Amino acid sequence: PQRKINVSAGTIDGRAADPPIHCSPEFAATGNPSCHLATYQGGWRCCEDKMFLIDTAKECANPDCSEKPVDEVHMKFTFFYEDAQPGARQMEGAACCDVTSVTQGDENIEYDVPVCLQGTAPEECRHIAESVQPLAFFDGHPKSPLSSYRDSDLVDLVFAAPHLHLAGISIELIDHLTNKTICEVHRTANNSGGIAYGHGATPGNEDGYLVGLTPCHWGGAEAPRFRRDHPMRTRAVYNASLGHTGVMSLWLMQVSAAADPDFLV
Repeated sequence: PQRKINVSAGTIDGRAADPPIHCSPEFAATGNPSCHLATYQGGWRCCEDKMFLIDTAKECANPDCSEKPVDEVHMKFTFFYEDAQPGARQMEGAACCDVTSVTQGDENIEYDVPVCLQGTAPEECRHIAESVQPLAFFDGHPKSPLSSYRDSDLVDLVFAAPHLHLAGISIELIDHLTNKTICEVHRTANNSGGIAYGHGATPGNEDGYLVGLTPCHWGGAEAPRFRRDHPMRTRAVYNASLGHTGVMSLWLMQVSAAADPDFLV
C-alpha cells in the first residue's frame, strides 16, 4: 500500500525524492511536515513515473493494479509567438520566488497546509507563508553557475506569474524595502481578483477546482527596475479548513538585464 517511505534510503515507493527534500532553515523551523522525509505525508515527490497515486491495497486486487483497464491520455497545447523586433532584449528566469526558500532559486517548492484547530472561526482558518529572496541571480550562484552578473547590476521585471494550488486564497509579490505590492491575486466570488475557481461542469470550469491564475507583465519604460539582490517578499494565504499536502506558493518570473555584465580581462 502507498506510501512506502524509507528514510534511511531516502526513497518514496522505492524511488529517490527528486529534487531532494530541503527547506530553508527558516521554513523548516515552522515544523512543516514536508521539510523532512521522516514526516513527509504526500505531494509532488509521490508523482514520479510509474508511482501510483492511489492506495493500491484499497483500490486494487493486485499490488500492481494489473486488473485495471489502461487509459491513454492525450494533451493538446497551442503556442502563440511573434518574431523578435529590433531592440528586443533577452529575458532570463528570476531567482525568486518560492516561500520555502530564502536564497537565490527554489528550495523545497512544495509544503503542507495543516488543518486548523477545531472551533476556529471560518474567517480565521487560514495558513499563511512568507519568505524574502533576492530578485535575480548573481555572482555565479550554484543554481545559475553561468551568471556573471554582480549583485548591484540592474534588471527590469518583465513577467510575474503566480502559482498556487487548490484552496489558495491569495498570493502577493511585495517590495520588501518599500512594502509596495508589485503584483497580487486573490480569490473572489466572481473570479475578478486574478484567481479563478470553477462553477460548472464544462472543461476549464470544473466546480470547486482552481482553474486559472492571472499573471502581471510589464514592457518598455513601465517595467520596474531593481538591483539583482533587491529583496522581494512573497506572502501566500491558503484556506486551512481542510488539510492539504504538496501545495505550492511560487512566483514564476522573468527579468531582463538592463546592461551586459562587466567582464574582467
